[in-house]
Amino acid sequence: MRYRGIDHDLDIIRNTLCSSSFVFIDIFFLSTILAVFSFAHNQSISISSLIFTGSYTFCVCLFIVLKKWLRDQPG
Repeated sequence: MRYRGIDHDLDIIRNTLCSSSFVFIDIFFLSTILAVFSFAHNQSISISSLIFTGSYTFCVCLFIVLKKWLRDQPG
């Protein structure tokens, strides 16, 4: 009985971590951190915003391609 409860809880956590909205939020924070850390090196807000936009776009495109590719895999 306890195993079913743990299994149900793990399914909830797995579904949350694999949801698209969680991945997009994670990509947003990753891109923000990358832009903030690059600001110290570049000393330019425009370059940092370009790095943020580029990294966010690249990661979102990569996520969409991987999601489509993994969904089309047999079995």
